[in-house]
Amino acid sequence: MTIEHSDWTHAPKPLHTDHLICAIGDVHGRADLLDPLLETLADDARVPGVSHVTCVFLGDLIDRGDQSLEALGLAAGGLGAYLGDRLPVDDVLLLGNHDAWLKAAFEDTLTPEMVDLWAANGGQPTWRSLRVPPMTPPGKLADALRKSVPDFVQEAVRGMQGCRQIGDYLFVHAGIDPRRPFDDQPLEVVTWIRDPFLHPAEPWPFDTVVIHGHSPEDPLEEPTVERHRINLDTGAVFTGVLTAIEMRNDLYRFVQAKG
Repeated sequence: MTIEHSDWTHAPKPLHTDHLICAIGDVHGRADLLDPLLETLADDARVPGVSHVTCVFLGDLIDRGDQSLEALGLAAGGLGAYLGDRLPVDDVLLLGNHDAWLKAAFEDTLTPEMVDLWAANGGQPTWRSLRVPPMTPPGKLADALRKSVPDFVQEAVRGMQGCRQIGDYLFVHAGIDPRRPFDDQPLEVVTWIRDPFLHPAEPWPFDTVVIHGHSPEDPLEEPTVERHRINLDTGAVFTGVLTAIEMRNDLYRFVQAKG
């Protein structure tokens, strides 16, 4: 396992604060990468001038990888668990399209059609990690998950948000639709959209820069930086690279756990 920091770079828009802002891309059950990444972010926060930290998890904590329960537990504890009472931390868990199926299970709104889609998108490793009994029928899956998953994890998942705006930056799982008003972005859009967000046909209509995950892009191991967006999804479950961003004042850099 290695940790790599990029050089500090001028951000597309300044934040005008020493407040440290971190965001973490799609984990997909790679708790073995998330743990050292959070430890590194905590170490990076212990520098002069930083008096407050916000840590945003961009969603898709689960599925495909084998350590979804551990990843959920780490995110539920957040960066605050690594910093203790040394600094105030605002941990923000955003909803990804994969997390939405688990949230539906905890809220008893999981339909058989959703179970089929979940299974086709890497759900079975998650069910094993969350200790669902083998051969559980689809109609009993939600009940089995509610019985097997710790309450603090269920609470964290039910509390997942669609987005978080900080200054001129919007943190969201998948992106936003430039054809819709900025304040009219349904949950299905912010958890699922690819085009036209990734490659808008018209000039970007908003002043906001979007920091997102959901769509790994070539080269997969590197984050993507465009004028209107920064993509932190480096396909951790396939590449072994989990990416975070750190932002202070008018600067940002990437932090990657590789293994």
